[in-house]
Amino acid sequence: MGSGIRTASYGAQESEPGHWDYIVIGAGSSGCVMAEKLSADGKSRVLVLEAGGEDNFWNRLPKGVAKLVKDPRKIWLYQVTQPRETGSDAAEFWIRGKGVGGSSSVNGMIWSRGEPADYDAWESRHGATGWNAGSMTQALNALEDHADGAGRFSGSGGPVHVDPQVHSHPLAARMIEAGAALGLRPVRDLNAQTGPRVGLYSHNIKRGLRQSAAGTFLAPARHRPNVEVITGAAVQRVVVADGRASAVDASISGRSRRFSCAGEIILCTGALETPLLLQRSGIGDGASLHRAGVAPLIALPDVGRHMSEHLSLSMPYRLRGSGAAQLGVHRSLTGTGKYLAMLRWATRRDGIMATGPFEVGAFDNVHHADGRVDAQYYLGAYSFAVGSDNDPVPLDRIDPRPGLTILGSLLRLTSKGSLHITGPDAGDAPVIEPNFLATQHDQESAVALVRRMRRFVHAPPLGRHVGTEEVPGRAVASDADILAAFRRLSSCGLHATGTCRMGSDAASVVDPRLRVRGLERLRIVDCSVIPGHVTGNTNAPAMALAWRAAQLVLDDRP
Repeated sequence: MGSGIRTASYGAQESEPGHWDYIVIGAGSSGCVMAEKLSADGKSRVLVLEAGGEDNFWNRLPKGVAKLVKDPRKIWLYQVTQPRETGSDAAEFWIRGKGVGGSSSVNGMIWSRGEPADYDAWESRHGATGWNAGSMTQALNALEDHADGAGRFSGSGGPVHVDPQVHSHPLAARMIEAGAALGLRPVRDLNAQTGPRVGLYSHNIKRGLRQSAAGTFLAPARHRPNVEVITGAAVQRVVVADGRASAVDASISGRSRRFSCAGEIILCTGALETPLLLQRSGIGDGASLHRAGVAPLIALPDVGRHMSEHLSLSMPYRLRGSGAAQLGVHRSLTGTGKYLAMLRWATRRDGIMATGPFEVGAFDNVHHADGRVDAQYYLGAYSFAVGSDNDPVPLDRIDPRPGLTILGSLLRLTSKGSLHITGPDAGDAPVIEPNFLATQHDQESAVALVRRMRRFVHAPPLGRHVGTEEVPGRAVASDADILAAFRRLSSCGLHATGTCRMGSDAASVVDPRLRVRGLERLRIVDCSVIPGHVTGNTNAPAMALAWRAAQLVLDDRP
């Protein structure tokens, strides 16, 4: 650590009662923003508690994502307890980032802003007063230092570098042309337009390095004497006294510590962990808490309910023709080519290792009658190896043969899931019930998505290079068979929201200032409070939400 940075894994001096003005729990995308903004005055004393550890080389290397998602030191694994009609006995796991930066340190670095209509719906349909297209666009623009400069949907001079043209390859142009042939608008910047469109993804990558929340926001905060970051701190519960959140109990290296707070405690542990932390603290549905052995303190039945997720299916294809090997990038990701690509990145900070898993993206409407975007595509000029169960192995093993992958995500599912604790300790595995494809609308959307992805890859000029469909295979043709395959092969989109939803109604978990109802000095600032859909990746909206939330907290200071 450089001079002036205060950090600890354990052994820091015991905090005095009321020592901290703010305790931020979770150093992920939102938590890092909160820590930086709340400590910027140099006076407010900010403690950040993070259960994971520090980042390393693989966190900074963009293509390091392939290693990170398999490293238990870098990810949390949540086993899904609700069985799906998968035809397999294999357990389903959801992953989230572990350590400083949270998921922003392990994700694909796609900078997707969502659409203005998403945010207007938060306010008009869900009662999140003040959270609309205007306020979120303002926050997103303030965050960005866009390579193309300031625009209606881009910012300049902000802390996060955004580049719409990180890396391309011969097949990328054909992918974009294929999308255009289907009626999608080709654009330079997918964030600069709304509606169905296709182009290269924007990434929060700068000079070949990941721009995580840890490096962008937490690093400058840690140099301030009024900030302390403690890693390896697993928070067990929020302590409630006299109707307010007064302290935090955490386990550090097997020892219990209590951190008292004179000001506000801010939960930034994400859409999965935040509701579980509330429930362990006695905040939630009373009957469920009793069953888990936790004494109810605050009745908020919607804690852990109303969970929205994106649902994704990966479809790998073989490339055909004499020039197939030159079109794909598989040779730069396997064998000797992988080491040459690493050498190029080490010396020039560019090439295939300087970008995320997918270069080309698209937003489309496949089923919603309103014509708005309800699906997202990710396209790569390689394919993953296929396991014995005919299931692609994502981000694990690249097939050495020429191939391409199209991964499609359903963005506006109507099915809602839930999660809740099974015991009073952080180590007790939760019950996660995604409830995917529970409605006819969602089932029809799944079938429509597969048919649309097939049309995409076979559209000219891409189609002339496309051979065998490896998964689910062209023999899967009827609506019933496609739906069955989708149930078996689809996976969580890693974009959960809504489990501590924001609103103006009495049943919402937090009010529009993100204050937990029925309790003073406790706020939630992460994707769990998002009350409606985000038609895109959630990392950028999570940071924008925190950017705006920090000002709300500062405005409410006594």
